[in-house]
Amino acid sequence: MRVGPVVALMVLSSCSQQDAARAPAAGGPSDAADAPVAIDASDDSAIDHASHPDAEDGIDAPADATSPPGPVVYPPDRTHSPITPFVATRLAHILEKNPSSRRDLFIKIGDSITVSGSFLHCFAGSSVQLDAHTALQPTLDLYRNATIAGTSPFNRTSLAAEVGRTAAWAISADPSPIQQEIAATNASVAVVMYGTNDIGWYGDDHVRTLVWFHDNMLNLVDQVIAGGIVPILSTIPHRDDSASHDAWVPTFNATIRALAQGRQVPLVDFYRELEPLADHGLGSDHVHPNTYAAGACVLTPDGLGKGFNVRNLITLEALDRVRRAAIDAQKPIDTDAPTMQGAGTSSSPLLVQGNPFTDMRSTEDATSDVLNKYMGCSSNADESGPEYVYRLDVTTPVRVRAIVLDGGDVDIDLHLLSGTVSESACVARNDTIIEADLTAGTWYFVLDTYVDGGVERAGEFTFVVLTCQPGDPACQ
Repeated sequence: MRVGPVVALMVLSSCSQQDAARAPAAGGPSDAADAPVAIDASDDSAIDHASHPDAEDGIDAPADATSPPGPVVYPPDRTHSPITPFVATRLAHILEKNPSSRRDLFIKIGDSITVSGSFLHCFAGSSVQLDAHTALQPTLDLYRNATIAGTSPFNRTSLAAEVGRTAAWAISADPSPIQQEIAATNASVAVVMYGTNDIGWYGDDHVRTLVWFHDNMLNLVDQVIAGGIVPILSTIPHRDDSASHDAWVPTFNATIRALAQGRQVPLVDFYRELEPLADHGLGSDHVHPNTYAAGACVLTPDGLGKGFNVRNLITLEALDRVRRAAIDAQKPIDTDAPTMQGAGTSSSPLLVQGNPFTDMRSTEDATSDVLNKYMGCSSNADESGPEYVYRLDVTTPVRVRAIVLDGGDVDIDLHLLSGTVSESACVARNDTIIEADLTAGTWYFVLDTYVDGGVERAGEFTFVVLTCQPGDPACQ
């Protein structure tokens, strides 16, 4: 149900109230679906894993009793999302949708950061220094030796990548740019990054912009999967040209993470890798990554101080992981990936862990249906459809931004409850977003299904929670 403006508790900083300028329709700052993959709620193990497991790349670890048996959570402290036996099988099933696809081809889908000659093109030539990353040589050779219309996938001009574009453009028209590129290549993998031009599309209405971006990206990902292509999603860099845009980059990136996790397809956290670099690895326009003077494929420590060099490395790593996990059927295994805790009921709520926390599921699968009208929020709205309950344990005061995104005829409302799971404990509710300062204690989010004229508007939703400490510059 559409329930009006954002509800806030206590005093909110400008983290949630930044202004944004509208991006131009055809230029950014520079000029059928698979069913959702339900995250296993039966594992009660804590989220505890290495902060950067990529050093193990190139080693095929065997499956063992510690391997998660089902869908996994994509933890925020890794550059590459886990590829467990479940995920590897998932990727293989995607490829089975088009058995005739070329396993030595990938396509590029994105905006100017993808179109740039500094992105991947140099891998097609001889100016490559893998340095400590020689384990990637087989993947480099696989794609460098492949040709399509006289070029390799590294330096091909993609029909689905264009300067200044958004995710909406990639799926527009008939055939869409994505459909055209798929038909032209018959590739098996897609490298996807949008969001830089999407932020601010509807001026200072960030919530409307995020809803628009989410719907387009979900459509895009599902179209790619339906075509038998494994999408590798990427987070986006900072927008240091605009404080208002940059304030929303983490939220957009959390949404991208949620979509990748929800479909159990690979995610590359480009933003994470750029965060510690000088100027966030961006050039003089504070939007596009910079490039090492000796070349974008110089993967030495000095070279990896530049944004495009970093993107080239982590993209080649991601292609390598997919090759070993699905294309070559060697199934390299990450054994320490976390799974969701809880069942989503009042007695066993799903635990909000990690920052950001993301989840994607459908209330059609919910086993809880006990909360109907949230009197604590003075609401008479009929929320008698099924719900999912999430618990957030706060040890020190935090600022929280919680967002639910649905689409079509689905209508899932967001409720914040204090201390206990009851209708009277509701302190804030909204159709899409709640932003609040929370004191120490136990808090609950209930994502409940609105009932319209006796019809339950149940279905798939994306849930994102971001927290920070009051006064944190990231929230300003």
